[in-house]
Amino acid sequence: MVMALPSDESARIYDRVAIKRLGDALVDDTTGTSPVSHLEEAGGFPPNMRLGWGALGVIGFPLTQEHDKIVAAAEWKLGDMAQSLHGHRDELYTASGNVDTAEVENIENVRRI
Repeated sequence: MVMALPSDESARIYDRVAIKRLGDALVDDTTGTSPVSHLEEAGGFPPNMRLGWGALGVIGFPLTQEHDKIVAAAEWKLGDMAQSLHGHRDELYTASGNVDTAEVENIENVRRI
C-alpha cells in the first residue's frame, strides 16, 4: 500500500504562521494587551513607590531603606521578565523556521523511500 503525500496545508500538524503569531502576541504592544505591555506598565509604578529618606522618620529609616531595596528589585525583575518574553518571541520565530526546514527534509526523505 502506497500512501500519497498530502498536497494541502490542512494535513500539517502545525501552522508556522500561528507559531509566529504566538510570539507576536507576547510582545505586540499595539493593543496594550500583551504580557510585555502589562509588564512595562507595571514597571512604571516602582519609581513612584519609593519612600525616600524621611518618610518614616529616623526610627523608621532602616525600614525605608529595605522598602526601597524591594521596590528596586521589583523594578529590575519586571524589566527582566519583559526581556525574557522578547527572547521567547525570537525563539518561536526560530522554531517556525525550523519546522519549515524539517518539513522539506521529511518530504525529501519520504520520496526516497
